[in-house]
Amino acid sequence: MSGRDARVTSGLALNLGKPRLSLVPALAAHCTVHHFDSLPSRAAVYPLCAKSGRWAGPVDGGKRAIPYDSAMAKILLAWEAGAFLGHEMLVTAASVLLKDAGHDVVILSPDGTVPNEAARRAGVRWVAVPPAPGVPPLPSGVPWESRATTLWNFGFHSIDLIQDRFRAWDALLHREAPDVVVLQAAPFAHLAARAAGLPSVEFGIGFDVPPGLSPFPPYRNVDSFDEQVATRFERAILDRLRRVVGSIADRPLHAVVSGDRRLVVSIPELDHYDGIADPARTFLGPLPILDLGATRPRWVRGEPRVLAYVRAPLIDASQLLKAIGALKGDAVVVCPGADEALVSLARKLGVRLHGAPVSIHDLLPTADLVVSHGGGLMAEAVIRGRPCLALPAHFEQFMTATTLRRRRLGAIANPNEPAMYERALRHVLADREARRNVAAVATRHRAIAARSGHDFVTAVESVLAESR
Repeated sequence: MSGRDARVTSGLALNLGKPRLSLVPALAAHCTVHHFDSLPSRAAVYPLCAKSGRWAGPVDGGKRAIPYDSAMAKILLAWEAGAFLGHEMLVTAASVLLKDAGHDVVILSPDGTVPNEAARRAGVRWVAVPPAPGVPPLPSGVPWESRATTLWNFGFHSIDLIQDRFRAWDALLHREAPDVVVLQAAPFAHLAARAAGLPSVEFGIGFDVPPGLSPFPPYRNVDSFDEQVATRFERAILDRLRRVVGSIADRPLHAVVSGDRRLVVSIPELDHYDGIADPARTFLGPLPILDLGATRPRWVRGEPRVLAYVRAPLIDASQLLKAIGALKGDAVVVCPGADEALVSLARKLGVRLHGAPVSIHDLLPTADLVVSHGGGLMAEAVIRGRPCLALPAHFEQFMTATTLRRRRLGAIANPNEPAMYERALRHVLADREARRNVAAVATRHRAIAARSGHDFVTAVESVLAESR
């Protein structure tokens, strides 16, 4: 019996194959839905497939049609963790790729996140997930950090919160009835998808798609890791999950909260788990740069050309602007959270400052230096042969930045030491070895960079095909 046909009974939901009836409709009724799809209906555009009885979808630029079962599915994308733009931009980029491939796409976003311009222009439906109740934190009691401790701190220590999130996601999955879920840092959604028997794809940078080992490998305080203690710790989490989802939790933790297909949208050179083998993780490379709308800055002056994508609360933004301005080249700084004082300072220094995300299509390929906190933009820069300066604000960013420095692809600067900003910028710009190394990475991964979007869509569609 396949996962889609299995009958799974838990204390909260009864799912028969593809979700059809929600046992908690009140939660679904309170979700906020933004629908921007103004395109004609499927019936008006594509013929009915005589074989499957479902609408056919476009392939090969619309020159021919193939059955809905392989070309036009309902795909739900979501993220839960992460308060910054990286998660949202990654999910949006994936949704646009799948929408362009002819699929019916829905994004489920954390409460309070409004649809961005790229999602609106693509006609992607946007649904806000009901907010989670607050629960008191509980120390993990172990000295290292791993995906298991991250889950614990995210709420897997609380049976009440697990139950609330499971109910919310169960309601959404039943109401939306997707053919597959594509999830990014969304462990509660994975749990509900498992219970519903839905095929799933997990994707993200290396940190968000850890090796599927039991127990999860540590990523911090590695020397204190004890495998037996870690196994007991994960069993404690599974015991809590079992109280909510029953026998779904009768498997290793990584199998409960991970996808059927696991895609790392980065490169091995920047993997957070560098050196830990897991053939089930597929490295696709960064997804194509997302077009965020009409604002597409271009380089207008001479070298050095510096592109910075940072958040004002995480650095000394005024000192970074002064350091970049001192280079006397061309600079574009994207800085969500920038206030009027920063805007005024940037204007005085001749630095173009944007307080909201902009498209970087015309900037990234020819930037002499890319400055970021160390998230997904770093891989996008390196794969295009651009040296980087990292100003990491969180530990997972520090992990990537450390790997960047070790491989001599750029440098790290402490965001809390603004006096060092200019020196760090000049150091990377003058580092010929770093330029040679990133050029070698770009050459090595040229094919990946060219096909990452295609390979992502193909991977999702292969999971659909295998589930039918």
